[in-house]
Amino acid sequence: MKAIIAVNCLGYIGRDNKLIWKSKQDLLHFKELTLNQRLLVGYNTSTLLPKLKNREIIVDDMNKIIENIDWCIGGKRTYEKYCHLFTELHISRIDNYEIGDTLFPDLKNLNPNCKIFTYNFKCD
Repeated sequence: MKAIIAVNCLGYIGRDNKLIWKSKQDLLHFKELTLNQRLLVGYNTSTLLPKLKNREIIVDDMNKIIENIDWCIGGKRTYEKYCHLFTELHISRIDNYEIGDTLFPDLKNLNPNCKIFTYNFKCD
């Protein structure tokens, strides 16, 4: 399973289960990577997630590990739960200084063979 996450300059990934910035570049990047894929998302994040065309959304089950997923797309607890399975981690660093309520996840159990890719995007 691959994972994709966006984080701002202060280490926040969101507020109220939503992104705290707007970046067309980052959204296009997300779409390119996840199009026609199966996406795993936590329940809280799923409640405010916009419709993602040509992607299958799977909501995490807190009581078991879900398999056969292409991408983990959040939220924080879902990243932490599944990070031991990540083969790739794609991190978008967003040029933004807004204060959020959710910091970058603790990935202490990250798969040691996980390849990490980083990208830099500006806000609109």
